[in-house]
Amino acid sequence: MAPPLLLEVIVMSLLERLRSLFSDSASPSSRADAGGASAQQPGTPGSAESTPPVVTRFLQKGEVVVKEGDPGTSMFVVLEGRVAVAREAQGREPVIVEQLGAGEFFGELALLTGAPRTASVVALEDAVVLELSHTGDRAAWADYGVEGDKVEQAARERFMAEAARINPLLASLSPELQKQLGHAFVPVTVPAGETLLTRGKQGDALYLLLRGQCEVFHTHDDGTQTAYPRLEEGALFGEISLLRSRLATATVRTLTPCTLLKLEREVFEKTIMTQPNLRGALVRLGLQRLKQTVQVMAEPSRPPDDNDA
Repeated sequence: MAPPLLLEVIVMSLLERLRSLFSDSASPSSRADAGGASAQQPGTPGSAESTPPVVTRFLQKGEVVVKEGDPGTSMFVVLEGRVAVAREAQGREPVIVEQLGAGEFFGELALLTGAPRTASVVALEDAVVLELSHTGDRAAWADYGVEGDKVEQAARERFMAEAARINPLLASLSPELQKQLGHAFVPVTVPAGETLLTRGKQGDALYLLLRGQCEVFHTHDDGTQTAYPRLEEGALFGEISLLRSRLATATVRTLTPCTLLKLEREVFEKTIMTQPNLRGALVRLGLQRLKQTVQVMAEPSRPPDDNDA
């Protein structure tokens, strides 16, 4: 492992690389595959037709593997070296949130949903990775020691670990229950402007917001709206309709492209409803929101204002 001072220099140089990356709208340059021939940029549209199910990629230190926001059509397994995972913080510099080494993987959200990249990945040192095509035959991965079902299972467990990290309620659950929910929750990606819950209609799922922002508002009888605070990463919502068999008390709509974990009603009833502690915590959360709804309904109607969020 590099000395602390050297590692700090490496991280700072990567941050400089990331700053230039996010200020440049152009995609990273294409790189060579195992045979040395020119290959299309991983995860770019159209590459699925020309790229084999598995491609070995040799990375130079500082090279960008994937860029946050770009289309995602593949995932990666690190064979040698280390890479850094960085996210573009809103209004701030990119932040390195994780480092990955041999045997670890990234880009799995694209594998499960075809979603845009939720983070950028940069090589901390010269590295070798396997790129697994989203549309490739998973049986072909076995020739490289990669079992698709196990990768998907590990990806779901990682989603749940991330959910527990940003949501105190989920963090309080036992490891066994977290694992159970990790298999039950389904990762979904939703574009900006899509309605997830509609006031006055039955909700069909419990949602956990992993990435992005959602707006929440109450529509008064005269058609005007009053905004609630926005939902940020880590927020759970949709519990009132599921727990109390009520119609949704507010409308929830995505403000940005969002990544969520979704628990369908039928699965919710089989998992959450059989866990008294978790059910009780969701009931308390729902009661707080019902109280807030009563307060909003008692207020004079007015158009939504960003200052309400």
